[in-house]
Amino acid sequence: MNTASPIFSPNNTPSTPVNSTQQADMFSMIMQRLDSMDKRLNELDSIQSSVKSITVRIDTIDQKVTNLEAKIKDIETSHQFESDTLEQLNRKQNEIDSSLIKLRNIEAEQRSREEELQREITDLKCRSMRDNLLFFNIPEEKNENCERKVLDLIESKLQIDDAKTNIRLQRTHRVGVFKESKIRPIVAKFSNFPDREKVRTYAKLLKGSRYGIGEQFPAEVVDRRRKLIPVMKKARSEGKEAYLSVDKLYINKQLYKESV
Repeated sequence: MNTASPIFSPNNTPSTPVNSTQQADMFSMIMQRLDSMDKRLNELDSIQSSVKSITVRIDTIDQKVTNLEAKIKDIETSHQFESDTLEQLNRKQNEIDSSLIKLRNIEAEQRSREEELQREITDLKCRSMRDNLLFFNIPEEKNENCERKVLDLIESKLQIDDAKTNIRLQRTHRVGVFKESKIRPIVAKFSNFPDREKVRTYAKLLKGSRYGIGEQFPAEVVDRRRKLIPVMKKARSEGKEAYLSVDKLYINKQLYKESV
């Protein structure tokens, strides 16, 4: 299940109706983003396979080097070798060491590319979720109308009049696997980003209630944010200005970097 932490910033831009041309443009843009994500994922799979193959080769060479060193040591100990044989063995070991260095460099380059692709894919996922908000603890019922429930909450709890008339939602649905002991959040995709920002800003009115509203992020970003939240809370307890922007933490306007 996705999790999120509400972030508030004033923005009371009025909503704007969306015509069919705009909806078609939005759909085309989403499809282009999905195509781009598919291409990046295919490239990432190829790189991961290549890295795995290189790693196996490195492990094999490491074992050969170990065996060769043991053999040289045995020969030296027993004094059953000639100088030319030892020179040949040393030359062979140097060649193997050189090949091993080259393979390690290739592996490092591949891993760097893999990380870069992963960042690009995460960014594409974030962009695809840009217009989404998560609504927490709205009672779950069989054959429910999630869109109506979201708009009802916006009107009744956020005091945004005429939400059902002026705010358009492209999709609404529950997130995660159904469990009787837990209420799944509803994810709502807004047709207009200003409407989304207005609702997100007004979410502060839910403080102290059972309900909550938050931004939606990919799982890898959620994990990163979960690790940074304790650091953010500690900084705030020390009187510092601290806030999260997607998966980055800023303390006193400086980007927080974890110590290695």
